[in-house]
Amino acid sequence: MQHSAEMVPAEALRTMVHDLRQPLSNIEAVAYYLSLVLPKSDPKIQEHLERIRELVQQSSDILSNSVRQADCAQRADPVEGR
Repeated sequence: MQHSAEMVPAEALRTMVHDLRQPLSNIEAVAYYLSLVLPKSDPKIQEHLERIRELVQQSSDILSNSVRQADCAQRADPVEGR
């Protein structure tokens, strides 16, 4: 485990996570739009779009877990959690 002085402050992490979620939301929206306008008869297209959606969800989960871990670390460290 890293020393609290080496960890990213929770507020900075939340800002970074927020900034990263915007492009992820855009990617997800484009994948959804493409699923509507591209031929559903081509399974390869649908597979690629599904993979994009899965990767967006995986990335979002990683971001959420990072914030949760930072919050837990902040509560556990009374100096950092002021």
